[in-house]
Amino acid sequence: MKKATIKKRVNHGLLTVLLLCTLVGYAHATWSIIIIDPKTKAIGIAGASCTYSVYGIGAIAPGKGAIVVQAMSNNSARAKGLQMILADASPDEILAAIKDPEFDPEAQQYAVICANYLEHPVTYTGMKTTSDKGAFVAKGIAVQGNTLADQAELKAVLRAAIKAQKRALPIEEVLMLAMEAGAELGGDKRCGSRKAASAFLTVARPGDPADHPYLNLVIYGTNEKVNAVEALRNKFDQWKSIKDK
Repeated sequence: MKKATIKKRVNHGLLTVLLLCTLVGYAHATWSIIIIDPKTKAIGIAGASCTYSVYGIGAIAPGKGAIVVQAMSNNSARAKGLQMILADASPDEILAAIKDPEFDPEAQQYAVICANYLEHPVTYTGMKTTSDKGAFVAKGIAVQGNTLADQAELKAVLRAAIKAQKRALPIEEVLMLAMEAGAELGGDKRCGSRKAASAFLTVARPGDPADHPYLNLVIYGTNEKVNAVEALRNKFDQWKSIKDK
């Protein structure tokens, strides 16, 4: 294959990804999770918040890795990180780059996982992010959050994900159970009993186009009475019923 053709394909992929990041705008996220399945290499991100839209805090490079930029959710930092994932940079190199002051890192929460570095996910929580925050990592998993209703929430999310993986559940099931574990402990404290106003769950398999992942479910905060994680579960179950026919 000619170098010009390879370069054209890479540039097209970057353009698609950057466009997706730009369309989303700023999203203040509460809790999120990135997972790379060590067997299938599928990559998934899920998140929820007490805002109109949490969708777009993360970006996936199918087969390579994923990044989440939440709290103030800087689009430029996310685009820079994704570009470096596509270039096979290490998580440490990516984190160092997006901690540059131009991205206002102290107002962000970052998480990066790369397929070639599953044992070494990285996270960063800026000093200016909201209270009740934190992050935990395990092999191929990063969990992060802020404005949490319960300090035990993130550990519960991580435990739920690891337990589901041990049951050999598909990555989309792991993500859904992890999000529910966070909601069970209160989710976003701003939402009270509602837990979350918006939520999403995205899975990309190796070879998927960046703009057409295997699964992409989104709940927007259009109904003030709806628990977005429950709505996400309903949409997820509907998707499964159609997929399994």
